[in-house]
Amino acid sequence: MNNKTGYLVTLFFLMFSFWPQVSAKKETEASYSVPYIEENITYNDSDDVNESTFAGFNFDADDDSKNKDGDESATKEGSESKNNIDPTGNGDGFAAILYNNSNGLPTSEANAIAETPDGFIWIGGYSGLTRYDGNNFSRIDSSTGIDSVVSLYVDSKERLWIGTNENGVALMERGEVSFFDSGDELRSLSVRSIAEDNDGNIYIATTSGLAMINQSLELKALSFEELNSEYIVEIVCGKDGIIYGITNDGDVFGVKGSQLVYYFNDDNFKYNNLYCICPHDAKSGYLYLGTEKSEIVLVDLNDNMKIVKEYSVDPHIKVNKIDENNDHIWVCADNGVGLILSNGKYITINNLPMTSSIDDMISDYEGNLWFVSSRQGVMKIVPNIFVDINERAGLEDMVVNTTCVKDDLLYAGTDRGLVIIDKDNKRIENDLTKKLDSVRIRCIMVDSKETMWISTYSDFGLVAYDKSENIVSYTEKDGLPSMKVRSTIESDDGRIYVATTGGVCTILNGEVRNSYGTERGLNNTEILSVCQGDDGSIYFGSDGDGIYKVNATNTFRISRKDGLKSDVILKIKKDEKRGLYWIITSNSIAYLKDDVVTTIDKFPYSNNFDIFADDSDNLWILGSSGIYVVKAEQMIANGDIDYIFYDSNCGLPFIATANSYSCIQDDGTLYIAGNKGICKVNIKEHSDDFSDIRLSVPFVEADGKVIYPENDGIFVIPSNTKRLLIHGFAFTYTLKNPKINYEMMGIDQPGGITLYKKDLVPPSYTNLQGGEYTFKISIIGNGNTAGKELIVKIRKEKTITEKSWFKVLVVLSCAVVLGLIVGLYIRRKTKRLMKEQKKNQKFIDEMVEALARCVDVKDKYTNGHSFRVAQYTTMFAERMGYSEKELVDIHRIALLHDIGKISIPIDILNKPGKLTDEEFAVMKSHAAKGYEILKDITVMPNLALGAGYHHERYDGKGYPKGLKSDEIPMIAQIIAVADCLDAMTSTRPYRKGMPLEKAISIITEVSGTQLNPDVVNVFLQLVEEGAFDDLRVPKEGQ
Repeated sequence: MNNKTGYLVTLFFLMFSFWPQVSAKKETEASYSVPYIEENITYNDSDDVNESTFAGFNFDADDDSKNKDGDESATKEGSESKNNIDPTGNGDGFAAILYNNSNGLPTSEANAIAETPDGFIWIGGYSGLTRYDGNNFSRIDSSTGIDSVVSLYVDSKERLWIGTNENGVALMERGEVSFFDSGDELRSLSVRSIAEDNDGNIYIATTSGLAMINQSLELKALSFEELNSEYIVEIVCGKDGIIYGITNDGDVFGVKGSQLVYYFNDDNFKYNNLYCICPHDAKSGYLYLGTEKSEIVLVDLNDNMKIVKEYSVDPHIKVNKIDENNDHIWVCADNGVGLILSNGKYITINNLPMTSSIDDMISDYEGNLWFVSSRQGVMKIVPNIFVDINERAGLEDMVVNTTCVKDDLLYAGTDRGLVIIDKDNKRIENDLTKKLDSVRIRCIMVDSKETMWISTYSDFGLVAYDKSENIVSYTEKDGLPSMKVRSTIESDDGRIYVATTGGVCTILNGEVRNSYGTERGLNNTEILSVCQGDDGSIYFGSDGDGIYKVNATNTFRISRKDGLKSDVILKIKKDEKRGLYWIITSNSIAYLKDDVVTTIDKFPYSNNFDIFADDSDNLWILGSSGIYVVKAEQMIANGDIDYIFYDSNCGLPFIATANSYSCIQDDGTLYIAGNKGICKVNIKEHSDDFSDIRLSVPFVEADGKVIYPENDGIFVIPSNTKRLLIHGFAFTYTLKNPKINYEMMGIDQPGGITLYKKDLVPPSYTNLQGGEYTFKISIIGNGNTAGKELIVKIRKEKTITEKSWFKVLVVLSCAVVLGLIVGLYIRRKTKRLMKEQKKNQKFIDEMVEALARCVDVKDKYTNGHSFRVAQYTTMFAERMGYSEKELVDIHRIALLHDIGKISIPIDILNKPGKLTDEEFAVMKSHAAKGYEILKDITVMPNLALGAGYHHERYDGKGYPKGLKSDEIPMIAQIIAVADCLDAMTSTRPYRKGMPLEKAISIITEVSGTQLNPDVVNVFLQLVEEGAFDDLRVPKEGQ
């Protein structure tokens, strides 16, 4: 084998470690039978499918081998016997699958086989080179120059070497093929074998000598006088680094580097016509040699090719391949396959689908065994959870209606009688089988007293077979409603309920008792299923009238109107763990809980026959398409259902018979009553562990061109790629068919695409933009949970128009053009807006001035006061550093500081004398009223501040709110100084205006109490600069 110890070989070792150690001239024989399958495979996208067929193989053990160096085993006559054995210890667990031109392989011949680390199986034949991925066979186009392949080899650098019959040797690496066919260095272009030494040099065995390709891939002929013109059949590298070989004439040799370290011809050797070699795993210079007849010999080249041991591999002849692995020696011969155990015993594997010209074998990364035949194609041996009992027992195909196990015997009820099989898979005949010969048997049940109840469609009616082997028949004469008995169950009180086509009856202590028919409300007396309820009631499933729930006094009917999808009830099964009853109808699955029916809406298949629960909360549902394994909790939730599906592609030899009764044992072994026989599976030992499956994306296709990843693992595809195919694989060569999910992030719908492995095809993506992409492929386990996953990075090179600099250039160009357009538009728009703004500003100013005049007109004593205060306020604010825009707003605010006076009665406003306290209180309200009038003007939010707070005092004694210091808006504090100045210097009808000096004195005096000292200081600065010289003469009020 090319790889290390595999799973199967390890299990074989476990099996053989228990083989009986008997010293005898004629050892005991053993046979082992396992199904094989002609698997359904597509080739070149073909959808043609072949019906899977099953056979099996046996181990025959016979130890006639002798140690011919003088240590011959002692012999003793013994009787022949046969024992069923296999890696699991009971003859179960594996299937052999044959590929030929009828199910995917291009031809029915193969010369060589190899597995590359990426997961592909490569098959070489005269038709060329074929690649297999577990789903499809793909033939490598002969235009590459690869045809008539004789040998294959995978080297330590994971490269595939291909030896052809007439074109020399080819190297395939990352899809590229290079030929080495120099006539000078390669004396013959017919390459028979390839090997690699411990230094990485590749040796080429041809029909005319040896050649070597060094690590620099330089080809040179190896010149040895003894070998230069010899037809070299096989070369193999031993663990000692020596290349061992054998010629067509039977000469044996060893080469180390460029030196011939061993050479022996067969002139004086005991055996002529040697065909193959295998270096000993542990001893340098020790070789196993395969002969033309039925012998394999172990020789020591260090001792002049002394024979150390001889093994008989009879009945096999012409040994083509020897492979030592795990202390066992696999033998491929012209007429079969066998195995030499560590104790020298030879095991012949019989009844394989491949029986002729078996030339090579390997073990893949999962431990599956592969064999090639130049006449029959390719065969693999893989684990299989299903066992075809009929094939093991050598029975013909038959329709089985029921199965039952009692006292280590398997009973099967068929349309033609009773079949009994013992633990050694031998058919048993007894009085019972004779009595029931040609009788149609529908159900077999064993009660708590170990009496077997056999339901028949015959004159025997119901047959009871007790542990004393007494046979009793119950017929209509004994009170049965009908001679056509469907099934039986035992209730908790020991009664046997018998379902017939004419109703139901009970049997207790050998007597037919209660009868349930039309008199008990059973409108349809053809009962298909019976199940005991929790409250002493019994459920009867009818053939068209739903379910009858019968107790001591009443009968209740559950039908379509109660939620059933069909009134044909095939099975009612009690689920103790979940406290409900599963119902299988003719077109649906439902469950009954508290007499409420829930039909499972999203179960993927409608034509089902039976249901079983395992210890992992899975339900195994047998149907006409195969077996569905689902989570019980998903079924009960009645939502989306994830499942594992088994059919012929997964090793299931046949489907369950419709409305059959299959037996399950306490250990989980289910004996399925099938339409072609009996199939066995242990549902408790079932595992959906897919951790060994290898996920891989070895290459992608860009517009038909294959692209491999760069050194950093990233796939780089050209910018002009229109269609991208991603070749993702879930490599497993077992019968597993897991769900696979893939998703191109940001392209596929969230959650990706989920499908079964056998349906996996390369996803296609078109017109992707340049950039980075992430592709994820993962395995989905039962329960819809993601397991192992592989993430792949893909980079599509960007076109010129997608490159950043081009985008920047386009953006800048657009920006320039847009800027010019926008600039021109803005200039025109701004010009219009400025004109409009000036017009609006003028309108606002005129409106504010108009309102100010309204106040002044109403108060005859203060005519012009608002304008003067606005003027002074603006002067103070300008000196205090306010901007020109702010000064415009300040001027407007100041103009309206007394707007609240329009709410003051005119008699108070224009009273010539002193105001009373009440009148003064009314007068003071003008500040708050002014604030209310102006506060909702949103275009100038601060417009109300002057009117509302210009009478507040710096020391907090003002009104209307008694604010002080910084609590008073600054604009109001400025207006307060301007207001005082104009009030003191203006002449009123009832007094003359003060001289400016007097006003300055008073203002200075109240600075810091009534007025803000900073504003007062600004006023005094302006006074010193002469800004108020025109006030030195009091103004007359108008």
